[in-house]
Amino acid sequence: MKIKYLGHASFVLELGDGRTIIFDPYESGAYNGALAYSPITGSFDVAVVSHEHADHRDTDVISRSKNVVEDTGEFEFDGIRIKSFSVFHDESEGRERGRNRISIVEADGLRVAHLGDLGHRLSDTEAANLKGVDVAFVPVGGHFTIGAEAARDVVTGIDPRIVIPMHFKTPKVDFPIKGVEDFVSLMDDVERIAGSEFVVNAKSLPEKTKVVVLDPAN
Repeated sequence: MKIKYLGHASFVLELGDGRTIIFDPYESGAYNGALAYSPITGSFDVAVVSHEHADHRDTDVISRSKNVVEDTGEFEFDGIRIKSFSVFHDESEGRERGRNRISIVEADGLRVAHLGDLGHRLSDTEAANLKGVDVAFVPVGGHFTIGAEAARDVVTGIDPRIVIPMHFKTPKVDFPIKGVEDFVSLMDDVERIAGSEFVVNAKSLPEKTKVVVLDPAN
């Protein structure tokens, strides 16, 4: 499986058979230009959306996707299994920013979790749903999502093999969020990839949790 980080909270999984899954496709130029990543091009076999905010759901990309998951439940598309469940976008049970969906994709012999705009530490029940996933995309920038310390606690609770941070400050994000360094400084095993792509399979997974930092492609 090839993982490509487009930017913000958007990733593309390219499976061994060539099919593609996109998570949280952002709307380029959203919020009066505050999100300045380039437009997302191409079409996708599956789009998975955590919530309806413009930095996580682009209508044009959705229209170019064969299948779309933007609800809770269990779904299957020709052997690609997806389970989505509801959490909150804030620490006030959704009263500030509403709900958020966490999704777990099972494909190519891997379990890949996208935590969307998770805004709180997970309950024991919520963490149990994610326990032992192979790859987890975790927001770390704070303000609109969990920050560095809460992200560390979430990672400890679900014990993934690989963590890829997302939703952090870059020169193309004019949001009041922090960069990736605060989170990275709290973690023991960190690898920085010189680029936006990372290839993983069941045999290459590390024995203990490893943080992989990718550069946005767009």
